[in-house]
Amino acid sequence: MVIDYPVTLSDEIVAARQRAHLTQEELAARTGLSVRSIRNLESARVLRPRPATVRLIRDALGLPGPPGPSSPPPRPRPMQLPLDVPGFTGRVAQLAQLDRLFDGGPRQMSTVVVCVLIGRAGIGKTALALHWAHRFATRFADGVLHIDLSGNRTQRSPASPSDALGCLIEALAGPAGGIPRGLDARVGLYRSLLAGRRMLIVLDDARDADQVRPLLPGAAGCMVLVTSRDRLTGLVAGEVAHPVVLDRLAPEEAYELLRARLGAHRLATEPEAVRGIVAHCQGVPRALAVVAACAAVQPGVSLTELARQLR
Repeated sequence: MVIDYPVTLSDEIVAARQRAHLTQEELAARTGLSVRSIRNLESARVLRPRPATVRLIRDALGLPGPPGPSSPPPRPRPMQLPLDVPGFTGRVAQLAQLDRLFDGGPRQMSTVVVCVLIGRAGIGKTALALHWAHRFATRFADGVLHIDLSGNRTQRSPASPSDALGCLIEALAGPAGGIPRGLDARVGLYRSLLAGRRMLIVLDDARDADQVRPLLPGAAGCMVLVTSRDRLTGLVAGEVAHPVVLDRLAPEEAYELLRARLGAHRLATEPEAVRGIVAHCQGVPRALAVVAACAAVQPGVSLTELARQLR
């Protein structure tokens, strides 16, 4: 006879073993089980352990019996999205592309949909990912995960897949859940926790495909948004990720960004200066945002003067 146990059984075993200061090998010796069996249970590779196996481990660690089927612990519903970009404008074609991918993916629960938003620094990849994610967040019944992988940040090192998985597992299982040490065990537990869930996962600022690949779900029902300066060709080829390429904003889109930040009246008073700012920023959203910020915090400085400084 085989009994179903909640996924958190693996977390419980890991936490209890660590509290007892036992290695996997020592626990195996106490129970008479193989080290492989212990590893498979802790990584959640085995989701339906035999009752005799569970009893041996519980007796060795001094754990109580399993909870009844009517009392599984509630699973957290994370909603980790940062603030949406106020006054987001443009990117109509890219938003429509993401809409189509969503309609053909998680709704049918037939595959994991992976989208990679590609473009140069400052082109608005994160802004687009967050804006789309906020629009669709409520349509992912089990929540939204977000992590900054810092793949191209000069201030800090890129996040390792193992560290990123630790953060994601804690968000999925709650602070009481145990986190395995090894990368393979973390990947197994992460994918087990995502199994049967309908979630959006935003992986921001990825360095390369190797950093992203361990963070992908293993079963259908989830959608993943990845932003990167790298084209992630390996992910497109191997995991059939859908590339969404971002280029410079069109002049009218750049104007709309400035209008959203500074107001139509201020732009209307100096139209020639606005055209100069748009031209000098070359359709790069971050450059436009910086100029708008300078104008906003210096209301006494004319747009003409800012355009002159840009020249």
